[in-house]
Amino acid sequence: MAALDMTTALRALILTTPPRLPPCMLTVEAVAGQRVFFGADLPAGYDPKAVLTNPTLTGPAILFSDRGGRPGRTSVLLESIYHAQCYATTQPIARDLDEVLFAALHDHARGCVRSVRCTTTGQHLVDTRTNWHLYVSVWQVLAVMG
Repeated sequence: MAALDMTTALRALILTTPPRLPPCMLTVEAVAGQRVFFGADLPAGYDPKAVLTNPTLTGPAILFSDRGGRPGRTSVLLESIYHAQCYATTQPIARDLDEVLFAALHDHARGCVRSVRCTTTGQHLVDTRTNWHLYVSVWQVLAVMG
């Protein structure tokens, strides 16, 4: 059985799925560019304040963290849980990114990703160390392996 590259599959789904309903007419890429990261922490040097000379590590971004999950009813299904954190310099921008992410992912599927469901909608937080704004949401992803 081939290994499932969930990071690549989710990243492609996030960046290529057009929004379905107004008023969310933007795509994730329009708000966050290619700044969709996976892992426990943001990349070293990341800053939500956009700097034109460093677009890869500056500006609004999404961090997806794998929180585990459980095998499905068969050995080919995997149910994973992810936390999504939408970072920005202000609460309105972080909220907008969270809404665009919801429009791009909730109830969507493509390829090995059979369903994506938001189980807890975005909650606004402020990182006390950096004063960055973020919205945290929880996602359930059902994927087929192999």
